[in-house]
Amino acid sequence: MLFPGGDLPEPERVLIIKPSALGDVVTAMPVLRGLKRTFPDAQVSWLISDRCAPLVSHDSNLDGVVIFDRRRLGRAWRSPPAAAALAKFMLDIRRGRFDWVIDLQGLIRSGLFAAVSRAPVRAGFADAREGAWIFYTHRNRPECSHTVDRNIALARMLGIDARAEDMSLELSPGAKAFAESPCRTSGLKAGGFLVAVPPTTWPTKLYPVRHWRTVVESLCRSVPVVLAGAPSDRTLCEQIAEGLAPGAVNLAGQTKVDEFVGLIAASAGVICSDSAAKFIASAVGVDSVTLIGPTRPERTGPYLRGRAIVADVPCQGCLRKRCRHITCMQSINPAEVISAAQDMLSGHPS
Repeated sequence: MLFPGGDLPEPERVLIIKPSALGDVVTAMPVLRGLKRTFPDAQVSWLISDRCAPLVSHDSNLDGVVIFDRRRLGRAWRSPPAAAALAKFMLDIRRGRFDWVIDLQGLIRSGLFAAVSRAPVRAGFADAREGAWIFYTHRNRPECSHTVDRNIALARMLGIDARAEDMSLELSPGAKAFAESPCRTSGLKAGGFLVAVPPTTWPTKLYPVRHWRTVVESLCRSVPVVLAGAPSDRTLCEQIAEGLAPGAVNLAGQTKVDEFVGLIAASAGVICSDSAAKFIASAVGVDSVTLIGPTRPERTGPYLRGRAIVADVPCQGCLRKRCRHITCMQSINPAEVISAAQDMLSGHPS
């Protein structure tokens, strides 16, 4: 049976492939939402890493998750047990009997997962890296730049009614509970504190500690500022919060992924380097101020809501993960960040 306006058989079982990272998973939400809007009876599963699964595993639009244990399966080339586990993982994908597979990751590994599914329709980007495009039956080369718009364009090629406003996250019960917890234990009021997320995956995207301290010290005079990050980011956040208590509350290393989402949802806004936090904020209806140096806002900047402060240097947008000077992030004036955060608090984020 062909669906209205399409030239493909209506899918019964669909697999979305987007294992990581946190921000990338959030930008893929319009594909999930659009699938369920267009094909409400289809069974939709998501191949996702164990770390990112808490973002979507509870979602009402999702029928199942296929957990990819990257740490274990990534050792398949040198570990016989891991190789056996990878073989079983790929066999399980085939047993899923998917008739559509949508690869939003676009790497050789995700392309191989699409191929082993033997799905009649395997869709991905024509410019997928590492030659992953050779595994697709349907390829799309979006004219748009932003990662969310690219995902939407791929979905629409398949006749899926994906929309920009579909980039949304549902809060898990654990996220809701945690959002209430810091309000009780730290004297915070829902909507009455800011979340600062200094950590990011690239060293070149890090805002200097001294600048963060200036920003947090100024803002926490009028509103509590909660510092958040993974356990490995605890030292960084301690350096920023040192001597600024009680206005600065350091929760780095104390939040699981879904709890981090809940914390952001309960806040009055987010200040972050270019990281997943800006997409999570938008997806739960919260504004953000994002500090951008080596990355390109037209590709990965705030989406739907939020403000980007972009470094004004000739090499801005170089996309380098390593740099001798990191002038871009150092050049962002803390006073501009403070002003933007104050505008966000007053309800005028842009």
